[in-house]
This record gives sequence, structure tokens and C-alpha cells, in this order.
Amino acid sequence: MTMTTKLMGAALISLVCAGCGDDGSGASESNDSTGAVTTGDEAPTSGDEGATDEGTTGGGALVAEDLAGRFVSGGCEDYPDGMGGHNYLTRDFTLTATTWHLGLTIFMDDACATPLFTAVVDGPYTLGAASATVAGATEGTFGFTTIVWTAHQEFMAETFNNSGCGAGGWIVGEAQDVTATGCIGVAHPVAECPEEYDVVALAGDDLFFGERVTDMCKLEGRPAALGAYPVSRQ
Repeated sequence: MTMTTKLMGAALISLVCAGCGDDGSGASESNDSTGAVTTGDEAPTSGDEGATDEGTTGGGALVAEDLAGRFVSGGCEDYPDGMGGHNYLTRDFTLTATTWHLGLTIFMDDACATPLFTAVVDGPYTLGAASATVAGATEGTFGFTTIVWTAHQEFMAETFNNSGCGAGGWIVGEAQDVTATGCIGVAHPVAECPEEYDVVALAGDDLFFGERVTDMCKLEGRPAALGAYPVSRQ
């Protein structure tokens, strides 16, 4: 695996989005930086200062209608890459009562001005009971129908080619479906990971997903804390 591949794998390990697992390179699968969350009139918080302290979580478990709408990043999100550096990204979710859509862009710079690649994920989801582990959160299961990636730099296209992503022959700016093959150990082949186990919480108009430091393709990998950054209702 090339260093570029390692960096791109690490880039998505800690994302607060469904559809991107970790490949164990750069940041360890057991790199658990869990934090506490609050209940009652306080917003859910994670172990990272990126979470807000404003808003309310509501009383019981969320229902799918609570999540219907569009939720986007408030700015350029900054995550440790597990190797002493940083990864920068934005997220754009659209949810109905039964489906979820994510547009994710990874950038080269802390201003989120120069994109490396984008990922578009679609699938069904369901919500379950209130989490017994993460106060103020609800368990959710997010399935995958399609996972489509686009390289925005030549070296990313080369990395995807060398990693066997999609049908091969990657060209900058041209999208490819990687649902069946996965890509760089981050997007798993759907046959190996048809769905992920997550937690979600609402604080006013801010939607939090679980902290992505476990193998969420397994039930026991459901996050034990919320991620640092929310996406906000538009």
C-alpha cells in the first residue's frame, strides 16, 4: 500500500458519516477517544471540542421523521489523520423517513478549497431504540445501495487504479461506482458490509452521528460516543 493510499484510508477513519469504514492504516481500529454525552436540556457532546453545547436532545428515541431534511457541515471539518497530520472535509446529507444520501468531499487544505476526491452514498436506513451506551442518542442502521467516488487529482486517480477500485481506468472528474469493489479499504464491498451500525442525536437543528473509531459493519462496532462535528439542518 502506498503512502497516498495510507493517507486516504486514514482520511475517512474518523468521519461522522455512514458508509466509510477504516482500513487499520494510520489510525488503529482500537483508537478509541470516546467522550461523555449529556441528557436533559443540554446538547449531546463528544470527547472532542467540536461538539456544541447549545440546543436540546428531546425525551426518548428519535423517529425517522425527525431526521427528514437536508443537513450540511457548518464549515471545513478538521480531523486527526492518526499520523500526526489532519484531514479536511465537508458533508452534505439528505434524509427522508426511509433513505439517506451523503455527499462527502475530502480536501487537501484547511480552507477546504482544493478537493482530493468525493464520495456519494445512497441507501436505506432505520432507527431503533434509544442508545443504552450514548446518552441522548438513538441507534440507527444505515444500509448501502450505491457508493460512487470521483477523483479530483491525478494522483488520486492513480491511487484508485492501483487499489483496484471500481472498474479501473480512473479519470479525474469522472465518477465510478465502487459499491461492489470498495475502495482503498475505506469503502467496503457491499457484500462484506451491507450496512453499518451507528448512533444519531439531534441538538436543535444539529445532527450528530457516532464517532467512527470502530468496525461499524459489525453490531459490536456501534459507536460508544458521538462524533465531534454536527451537520446542521438547512
